Amino acid sequence: MLSFEQTPEFKKDLKALSKRWRSLESDIASAEAALRVIYSGEEEIYRQFFALNRATVITKTETAEAVKMRLDCKSIGNDKKTRLVFVAVKTEGTIRFVELYAKNQKPREDTKRIKKYLE
Repeated sequence: MLSFEQTPEFKKDLKALSKRWRSLESDIASAEAALRVIYSGEEEIYRQFFALNRATVITKTETAEAVKMRLDCKSIGNDKKTRLVFVAVKTEGTIRFVELYAKNQKPREDTKRIKKYLE
């Protein structure tokens, strides 16, 4: 069974952005449901998800991969502004949410933060 964790930095990002976008908590829950399907073990679903330009693998190791994906936010519509960065640890069956940011406030993900949780 796949489990989800939120890093302290992610919780801080979520709290700050939730003040402007009230639907973020439910948007994260929707993303978790989608990720359960994507990481269910079916290779075809996994490949299709990454082929749609909704997500990209940033870094990959033998046991984990860091992924940046678009997060649909009901509060602002589907305008491609919000990004969710997570580390999927395959050996543990865990997805750690590492970063949440608005693309108009921050152009790229925090690579130092990702490396911290990828190891």
